[in-house]
Amino acid sequence: MSEKNTRRAVLVSIERQDGRIRVRLDDVEGVVGSRQWVQKEHVTNKTYDEEVVREMAVDEGELADFGAYIFARLNAFLSLGEC
Repeated sequence: MSEKNTRRAVLVSIERQDGRIRVRLDDVEGVVGSRQWVQKEHVTNKTYDEEVVREMAVDEGELADFGAYIFARLNAFLSLGEC
């Protein structure tokens, strides 16, 4: 993609597996002239008991790390001109 048309984002998704929830983070890139997104890289994932997700019972440190990671990726996209 040319620099001026590049759209980058961090996709956060969930998958239910046997009463547990897997949270995935992936880097995605927008398709030029479309609203579609294409996965560029799988970044990380973590599995939680479904109850933890429903009750939002993730500890503050882990939640802060999660937010910091997302902002770090967005900053990287900006630094590379991929936005």
